[in-house]
Amino acid sequence: MAVSSRPQTGVSVVPAARRSAPAVAVWAFVGALVLAFEAFVLARWISGPFFKEVPSGPSDPPTWMKVALVSIQAVLPLVTIALLYRLVVRPWRHQRRVAVDGVMALAFLAMCWQDHLSNYLAPWFTYNSWQVNFGSWVNSLPGAMSFAQPGRMTAAPIFYIVGIYVPAFLIVTKLGSWAMGRAQSRWPRVSRAELIGICFLTMMVYDFVLEGALFMPLGVFTYAGGHLALFPDTYHKYPLNEVLTTASMFTIIACVRYFVDDRGHTVVERGVERVRGSELKKLTVRVLAMTAVVQGAMFITYNVPNMWVSLHSTTWPDDIQKRSYFTDYICGDGTDRACPGPAVPHVRNDSGDAGRGSAYLTGDGRLGVPPKTTLPNVVPFERGKPGG
Repeated sequence: MAVSSRPQTGVSVVPAARRSAPAVAVWAFVGALVLAFEAFVLARWISGPFFKEVPSGPSDPPTWMKVALVSIQAVLPLVTIALLYRLVVRPWRHQRRVAVDGVMALAFLAMCWQDHLSNYLAPWFTYNSWQVNFGSWVNSLPGAMSFAQPGRMTAAPIFYIVGIYVPAFLIVTKLGSWAMGRAQSRWPRVSRAELIGICFLTMMVYDFVLEGALFMPLGVFTYAGGHLALFPDTYHKYPLNEVLTTASMFTIIACVRYFVDDRGHTVVERGVERVRGSELKKLTVRVLAMTAVVQGAMFITYNVPNMWVSLHSTTWPDDIQKRSYFTDYICGDGTDRACPGPAVPHVRNDSGDAGRGSAYLTGDGRLGVPPKTTLPNVVPFERGKPGG
């Protein structure tokens, strides 16, 4: 059969399908939304009534604790600056390239605003208000229910919070990667699920050392309302819910760093080579993408479960309540409110209007009613037959 050499007409050509946006771009979009909301909350805090120091009160921390707190607040920000220079500034200046550790360092710095968001519904842990603080931004979030008034709220030590996240989480990625790498070299047939389990156990030990054996005994913060605690009657009680939720968060972040593709890209950076534009644009996209995953990990595995804990607080130990620098004037002596516990009703706080909110239990067991709050009346049943 002869084949015509004439070009055929009327043949439809199927255009190539548009390539979908790379995964890194989707993650970056989410990260940009997170940072925009973060900026909104922090601006609302700085410009609002809660940007006010919480005093440490009449209790005076021991000298050794003061020395430790001053040292921590002075050293940690310097460590963070040094790490950012080494991992971000220097490689960018010399190579116009920032490795994944630098990208994660920037994402960890932006994550510090979530530090005490688990107090959003009710206070279950506090910081030592002897540290430099300007109140807290938790009640600057829309819908916050935790009790707060200017000078009476969680005292967020700004130098500690800004300084701790980059070094602490970089150790998480290194330690988790080391543990999984050692396990994989020793047992080549180990499954990914088993590697994650090994990482989780390693992170539990790391959190106990970091918080339970270091920062809490030094007096940086306390988990007053936590459950199933070691040292339960002390100011440094270390609860089980803290180690489980923190280890879960650490494990996710360590796995993001450890499980990379053949190009060395983490799961959220894949497709960055398809992003058009300068190297600065690609770096920005990578940082935004990493911001989305690390902040999502913290919110879902740490803050959400511990918000439940805040609504089911255990009784705050006497060793915490007797130290005014740990109660932050939220409750106890010097206030008209009983500290949280199973026998104390959860209160709602209208932080947008001082003096208004739900009734609460006072320290002597009476009912306290804010001046602008009206208690509900009992509505009697309708009796008789309708229309009778």
